[in-house]
Amino acid sequence: MVPDALFVAGLRRTRRGTLRHLREAEHRETWLSHAASQLAGNYDLAVELINNRRLVKGYSDTHARGLSKFDRVMSAVPALAGRQDGAAWMRRLRQAALLDESGIALDGALKTVATL
Repeated sequence: MVPDALFVAGLRRTRRGTLRHLREAEHRETWLSHAASQLAGNYDLAVELINNRRLVKGYSDTHARGLSKFDRVMSAVPALAGRQDGAAWMRRLRQAALLDESGIALDGALKTVATL
């Protein structure tokens, strides 16, 4: 058992060279730049954007679903950026994304945001 664990631990160094790691790093940088761009104009929205990262977790299908929901929630940033209540709407979107696995609640919330 120990040799297997050592082998897997040794693979940690190669992770940074994988395509998945590169995609995750690029995704993370985009997310952080969105949050940083909101700091001066709408600090509360920037905080909510940082909190959105909790949608991305797990591995395999769970990770893919979370990433999809995260991207859909983040797609509302342009519509919410200039609004005083943008942070509250972003929080509602995140809560809707966490409600169900299929994303029906998130779809409804995104449609509502589109009408603002």
